[in-house]
Amino acid sequence: MRSPLTAARYINGYDRGQMFRIFHTQNITKDWNFTVKYRRLNSLSFYLNDQNKQSSFSLNSHYRSPKGSYEAYFYFASEKADLQENGGIQFDSIFTDNLEETRSLLLTQLDLDQRILYNRDYFIDQKIDFWKLFGKKKKKIPSDTIPDSLQVETPTEAEKRRSINLGHQGRFNRQAQTYRGFTSDVYDRYYFDQDGSYLDSIRYASLYNEIYLQTIIGDTSLFNLKAGAFHQFIEYGNQYFSTGLQHLGLSADLKGNYKQYFNLKANGSYILGGPFANDFNLQATVEGRFFKSLGAFASYQIQNKHPELMRQVYIGNNYLWNLSPGAILLNDLSFGIQWGKNNFLRFRTFSANDYVYFGADLKPAVADEIVAYQSIDLLQNFSFWNWLHQDNELRYQIALSGAEFMPLPELVNRHSLYFRFPMFKGALQVMLGAEASYFSSFNSPSYSAATGQLYLANEYPIGNYYLVDAFAEFKIAKAIIFIKMQNVTEGLSPYNYWAAPHYPLNDRVFRFGVNWRFFN
Repeated sequence: MRSPLTAARYINGYDRGQMFRIFHTQNITKDWNFTVKYRRLNSLSFYLNDQNKQSSFSLNSHYRSPKGSYEAYFYFASEKADLQENGGIQFDSIFTDNLEETRSLLLTQLDLDQRILYNRDYFIDQKIDFWKLFGKKKKKIPSDTIPDSLQVETPTEAEKRRSINLGHQGRFNRQAQTYRGFTSDVYDRYYFDQDGSYLDSIRYASLYNEIYLQTIIGDTSLFNLKAGAFHQFIEYGNQYFSTGLQHLGLSADLKGNYKQYFNLKANGSYILGGPFANDFNLQATVEGRFFKSLGAFASYQIQNKHPELMRQVYIGNNYLWNLSPGAILLNDLSFGIQWGKNNFLRFRTFSANDYVYFGADLKPAVADEIVAYQSIDLLQNFSFWNWLHQDNELRYQIALSGAEFMPLPELVNRHSLYFRFPMFKGALQVMLGAEASYFSSFNSPSYSAATGQLYLANEYPIGNYYLVDAFAEFKIAKAIIFIKMQNVTEGLSPYNYWAAPHYPLNDRVFRFGVNWRFFN
């Protein structure tokens, strides 16, 4: 940043509370920049025991030596979330029939349960450019000498960008989760500590180190090639069990363009040894513009990867399992055409073998058939006379097999209509509009407060309703003031809007916020 920048954002909460975010960035020297960010959320919902408190702090810094031969990027983040878990409302019919308009009087499954999450993240990426460090320096030509074409070699764009980097990337991540329960009836099938209260916890730590080489190849076509070897150590467990594992692997990354015809991005990784040996991931994306604003794109990913450790083993006061699944083989292919600024039509096919899900007993299990989906996505935005805008996002997806293990709605769409215009000779920018979102009925997974996971209980379908929000935004200089009325159709349509079974979405609520940028 050439000058320091500070930005603050405030949004009021639902019933009471707020979200506040502030960040500041500036250069310490012309080659050294830092950014600090803080975010705080304190929000109370309409329903009992449903308050969320979240705070996060992050610091990142970017340094480049004066000659560009050394470059380093550092990142640190600290996050904490204190979440009340109410287990959903007890009697859905009271909500759907609107028998109790005061939502805080609806009885919930749990009234004291609480989940606390911690996360610490340290990351560094540093590299030395040997081309700039040891590259041939051009001799200075005396000012009284008039050079000819044989005396001076003009560097090409490829020569200017040429580099040979030796780099190191390191990351340490530590997470912890604690669940305090005070019930003996909701989870009585899995409850081991029968005194009416229990404490479940889990910790996860990962240390990752990678050494890589990076260079730019090509002349008229430029590609950034990066290849390296990595080592990762993982620790996972709690007071009842502990698992430590490590593995070695190789990684590669390629991105660039071919004579300005198309862009290519590809990356891959392969684990050589350890408990996750032979896990791999390969992904490639190509896109290009061929006729004015018309273009095409395609991407493919194949992945053979063991599921996360939480889906393999857990021993706690309230539940336990010890699953030894194999790797999940995933294939994901998509392709389509794009036009205009952001419009596209995309076709996608997805499949997963040995998919791991949480069943009705709240424990992980392996699907006994392939989970496969096909979908069509359309994004089309319209602009009329530069002040009337209409945006559309539509997705149609159909299950080819295994829908009971990964239930998804067949149709998802979002539409918005808004006006954008200046006032007072451009001193005030105004945007007024409304947005409607919809997804078709499907057997949504239920949410387990005890595990913090979605599980397949097949209780009842949700969906087949529109949620409509009205909004307005006013921009004055560097300040943006926005207001929003969420779920404006509440009361005009049936009370059947659910996030998951027993977890209703919020009723109509008015929200406002301010975003302000300061250049110091």
